[in-house]
Amino acid sequence: MKLSREAKRQARQLFDASLVNGRLDHSRSLIIAETLVSKRPRAAFEILKEFTRLTRLQLNAHQAIVESATPLEPSSQAEIITALQSRDDQVDVSIIVNPSLLGGTRIRLGSDVWDGSISAKLHQLNNI
Repeated sequence: MKLSREAKRQARQLFDASLVNGRLDHSRSLIIAETLVSKRPRAAFEILKEFTRLTRLQLNAHQAIVESATPLEPSSQAEIITALQSRDDQVDVSIIVNPSLLGGTRIRLGSDVWDGSISAKLHQLNNI
């Protein structure tokens, strides 16, 4: 089902109201979602769906996931975190050990992915 322009516009206004200093305020978002569910305005489901999508995109934009095949040394962790914070000073960094990478690291920040893992390089070679 395609969202109407009005539903998108209202969802965007509600989403903008949930931001504080350009950062998502979880309590405001929750209040907005609960109000939508309880009051059920026209096209409430469409508005809530779009509001949820915008919220998820905002959260992912400031969430970095660093995966490595083996535990990273503290100096390497600090370098990566500093580099990510230079791109986005509000980034939340999660560091995960993922042995399936075989070696190297994969970093995801929002929709950007930097994959220097051996498994990715093997996959590229396999597709040649």
